[in-house]
Amino acid sequence: MNQAKAIEAKPFSLLAKVYDSIMSDIDYEDWGEFILDTAKKHGWHGQGPVLDLGCGTGNSTFPMFARGLEVVGLDYSAEMLEVARIKLPPVEFIQADFKNIKIDKEFSLVYSVFDAINNLLVDDDFLAMAASVYDMLEPNGIFLFDVNTTIGLKELWVSGQAEGWAGDVYYNWNHSFDSKTGLAKVEAYCEDNDINFTETHYERPYDSELITKLLQELNFKDISILKYPGGGPAPKDAPRIWVVAKK
Repeated sequence: MNQAKAIEAKPFSLLAKVYDSIMSDIDYEDWGEFILDTAKKHGWHGQGPVLDLGCGTGNSTFPMFARGLEVVGLDYSAEMLEVARIKLPPVEFIQADFKNIKIDKEFSLVYSVFDAINNLLVDDDFLAMAASVYDMLEPNGIFLFDVNTTIGLKELWVSGQAEGWAGDVYYNWNHSFDSKTGLAKVEAYCEDNDINFTETHYERPYDSELITKLLQELNFKDISILKYPGGGPAPKDAPRIWVVAKK
């Protein structure tokens, strides 16, 4: 493998080309079922429209579409959305920055999975996103998402590295956590027959206390911090938590 010749690409740009191959073992169907079941337990009426916030290539959008729900996908990466639109032509996909979402539609459920919220690196960015979500939700609408906690990002991979083959794609991703900045860094090297590239991604952890405080600032109510699977209260040492809040 010749990483010295890798192109340095912006986050979630060239990765879109190989993302589905590398993430082929992720069970989005189970996540979708968990989201819908959990939302119903917290008062969701079971009808759309729903918004997939940080939909990427549409893998997290498909379970809702397959169940006949009116679903809209939103992501800031044009390249990821290009793949999503090819896979799900009937679905409306919107390109927007999480910090400045403007959609003229009211949603009964907004959900986000697989670390998308962790890409918001400061409180103000999270608050801007959550304020937009609050405005888009119908009365008593549900906001449901997952985040990596501090423990989760410190111990993302035991060796600090994830390496392997996904079909014809070779990947070598290196992870580190900076205690001074409180940010995790992933240098994601990928190689296939056409191109070698590296994308550098940063994530900020969100623990239960911080998430609850920020959501309460925006008047979200009935905030629950849950574990997956099962949906019971998340333990203090959970590496990933699921958050449910109501408008």
